[in-house]
Amino acid sequence: MVITINMEFNEMINNVLYTILTAILPVAAYYIVSLTKAKINESTIIEESVKNEIISNMIKDALSDVTDAVLHVNQTYVDSLKASGKFDNAAQNEAFLKAYTEAIMLISAGTQEIIEKVYGSFDEWLKSKIETSVKKAKTMSEKQSM
Repeated sequence: MVITINMEFNEMINNVLYTILTAILPVAAYYIVSLTKAKINESTIIEESVKNEIISNMIKDALSDVTDAVLHVNQTYVDSLKASGKFDNAAQNEAFLKAYTEAIMLISAGTQEIIEKVYGSFDEWLKSKIETSVKKAKTMSEKQSM
């Protein structure tokens, strides 16, 4: 009699545990899958953030290269022509081409490709940034001469 009561009790415990586990396992599996998806999404966001930061730094370096090219052309070409009064439209175009050529040599091919993807045209981006750098350099020069 004790053995049958013990067996009935064991069967009842097994049935209760089976019922509880049947109800809990799908819920637990759902939360585990959700947590895993969230972690994957989080790592993707971090990866994209790192890529964006790298691209941003590459573009900043390219801007610095453009500024360096413009300043170098100003020091080695434009300033001497201005001092001798020979800085006309032809010299201005020549200065632009010198800055353009030097900037292309300074900016890596990989950065040029990134700029092309981000802005659509590396050539147009570079021309625009050279013009901006020339204006900044001219403004700085005017402030220094005051």
